[in-house]
Amino acid sequence: IDLYLLHWRGQYPLAETVDALERLREAGKIRRWGVSNFDVADLDELDSPACATNQVLYNLESRGIEFDLLPACQQRRMPLMAYCPIGQGGALLAEPALLQVAQRHGVTAAQVALAWLLRQDGVLVIPKAVRPAHIRQNAQAGQLQLPDEDQQALDQVFAPPRRKQRLEMV
Repeated sequence: IDLYLLHWRGQYPLAETVDALERLREAGKIRRWGVSNFDVADLDELDSPACATNQVLYNLESRGIEFDLLPACQQRRMPLMAYCPIGQGGALLAEPALLQVAQRHGVTAAQVALAWLLRQDGVLVIPKAVRPAHIRQNAQAGQLQLPDEDQQALDQVFAPPRRKQRLEMV
């Protein structure tokens, strides 16, 4: 297994879980391990340089992590893996501001949403892709550069957080 994720803290002490993950890595059963849905306090308790990533809900609609969790991951040089990067249920992709940015660049709203995330250091995305064409479109989003006016237009509709927020999950 290339990457084994601990999705929830669970009932066992975190230190015991980390020890078990490290034993799996040392035995060659897994290459790397990471966590999911860990907030700053969880990462502080984890305190392991071996943790490969923190997978959390992150997209234009769900920006709460930008206040403290994203900077904490960047400071630790721990990649943040954004799940649901184009939202849930399709409402995000119908947002007029996102569609306008997409139209200006001749791309899809999903590509803009992915490019918006990928512009940040240490942010990875895991978008759903059903068809080969989807995979190609998602990959092309990595080449899209959003100028400041696009960033500002998106910030007006999807405001960045001004205070600590509870970690969102789906």
